[in-house]
Amino acid sequence: MMRRLAVALAALSMLVWPPAAHSQSIATPVARLSDQVFVFGREVVFEHLGTSRGVAVVRVDDAGLTAMLQIVGARMQFQPGTRFIVFTRADGEPITFTVGSNAVSIDNASVAIPFGPFYEGTQLWIPLPALTEALGLWARHVHDSYAFSPQIVSVQRHIGQHRTIVEVRATAPLSWRASFDGPPKHPTLTVTFAGFANAADSKVDLGGREAKAATIGQQGPPGYPITSLSIGVMHGVKFAAHRTSSGAGMDLVLARNEGDLALGPTLATPSVQISTLPKAAPTPVPTAAPTVVPRVDGTLAPAPNVSAQSAPVPTAVPAPEVTDNGSAVLGASPSPGSSGGEPSPSPSPLEKITDVFVTDAADASRITLALTGPVSFEWHRLAPPDNRFWIDISQAALVGPARDVFVKLALVRSVKISQHEITPDHVVRLIIDPSQPVDIAIGAIEGSPNSLGIDIHASPPPPDAPASGVGMMQAVQQSPQPVAQVTPGPAHPNLIVIDPGHGGNDPGAMNQQYGLVESHLTLTIAQKLKADLERAGWRVVLTRDGDYEVGDPNGDDHQELQARCDVANAAGARLFISVHINSSVSSEPSGLTTYFWRAADRSLAQAIQSATVHDTGAGDDGVKREEFYVIRHTDMNAVLVENTYLSNAHDASLLQQTWFLDRIAAGIAHGVQDYTGGPPRP
Repeated sequence: MMRRLAVALAALSMLVWPPAAHSQSIATPVARLSDQVFVFGREVVFEHLGTSRGVAVVRVDDAGLTAMLQIVGARMQFQPGTRFIVFTRADGEPITFTVGSNAVSIDNASVAIPFGPFYEGTQLWIPLPALTEALGLWARHVHDSYAFSPQIVSVQRHIGQHRTIVEVRATAPLSWRASFDGPPKHPTLTVTFAGFANAADSKVDLGGREAKAATIGQQGPPGYPITSLSIGVMHGVKFAAHRTSSGAGMDLVLARNEGDLALGPTLATPSVQISTLPKAAPTPVPTAAPTVVPRVDGTLAPAPNVSAQSAPVPTAVPAPEVTDNGSAVLGASPSPGSSGGEPSPSPSPLEKITDVFVTDAADASRITLALTGPVSFEWHRLAPPDNRFWIDISQAALVGPARDVFVKLALVRSVKISQHEITPDHVVRLIIDPSQPVDIAIGAIEGSPNSLGIDIHASPPPPDAPASGVGMMQAVQQSPQPVAQVTPGPAHPNLIVIDPGHGGNDPGAMNQQYGLVESHLTLTIAQKLKADLERAGWRVVLTRDGDYEVGDPNGDDHQELQARCDVANAAGARLFISVHINSSVSSEPSGLTTYFWRAADRSLAQAIQSATVHDTGAGDDGVKREEFYVIRHTDMNAVLVENTYLSNAHDASLLQQTWFLDRIAAGIAHGVQDYTGGPPRP
């Protein structure tokens, strides 16, 4: 196919559009279009977006078009003055548009379109819907914005003698998360593709040996689709997920024997966790202490703690947050020293820990530290009954205050991180306090440069596990291909999602005497906050930018609230801030309140509450823990801010004033700055 494309391009490069035709307007003049464009859940700014014949068109030299193609893994080849524009999709399929032609060629097959590319003066324009459809993107036009998302186009089975392979193919580089849930005898394997719409069949029969069927579904609001693949596997079946060479596909292998999970040495390492249970050696032989050593590709990997003469019993078990890049490997003890490979590069004089993220599963939790560069660390484990475990990270500065890190693992009573020392050395300490001995692995995370992972497993460490050790992060090799990655931390650590509460059919609280409606006020504050944060260098997405529901207008409250969470989760945001105005049956309560749910979010709530009270002069109603849906079901640090009371006459009079709304937005922005230290540097 690529050879055919190269030959075609060579021939096309010799055909030049006659210069005389440049001055001819092949289509009606282009009217400027100011609609927002979102691709794969990210806003893409187009400088030259317009309409012609009632259809959106874009100039081929627009930087926004280049950015869109990069996001979905496509490429464009075009020489100014020629008649042909050739695109190559992520799956390698060539797409050829011809100036003035109402047909597009997709892998040598012609497809009719309303009209083709055209020149307006010397500028070449291409119809955007025809291009996105040829690229296999799912398109929605909602509330003056276009949303384009790649699609899962096929899910097919291949049943072999010893295994079943489920082939998933998409129109952009795939990233995914997988989990095992349900009872051990009838577990369900769920693979989630955030940002991908579903164009495949809803169900695929898998034969019944390893699994009965795969069910494919789609959810999420317009612009942020999420496709899930659910497979009820048979008892004892293991799985491994492999990325295809193009990146736009996944081969999911189901088998009972570990040896059948591999597809070949050229494919990616299976993302399933493989734990080794050592047998006792028949004769005494020297054995290495259990270690965790970062592979060349940066993956946390347990080194064997038995010799070759004492063969381990390999057993596949579900990882806590399995991804295609093998980023979750638990079950080993920390390293007493660096091991294997080339020497690690020395860390920079002082690196920053810009954020802390948690990924939880039933029997494990991962704490991820986002760093500005590689660091060295020292760790210690106390013997029972104390069982505490702490890690000292050298030459590191914690951005923001000391905080509690909430993990769902029942055996862990608390996790705390703080700036333990400033002089003579900068040391950040993370303390894990379990109720009984737990196994812990530390190392760099593949596919997430400058991220240190601390994996806490519910099982106890090996009997001969060391009590202390040191380690150093190694540089993570980057793939030469631009492949989308899924990491335990946010996909976009410089992105904040602001959620203006209520909207559309749900106006929220109202004060008719002062002419105030909560949904109008929350949108105004959110728009001001968006501007303040963008000036500080953040990227910001609003769950709504008008008076409408985020989800299905005919859906219930649960669907609407989940739609707001889906926006933040699918976008991979770092923070989620829901903006509301409080109200009470009594006219007495007044002041600001900031709510959190997870213990790890308390520090963010305190920072925003303190800064907003200071900037507005409003009453301080405190920081409170409450199980609000949107701050419980978002994956990142999340808070809900109630900005004074509509039911209080004094507060309502303030909410009528533009300057007061400006100060609310500024206060929340200052709280974000105090908590994060600002957006990460490029």
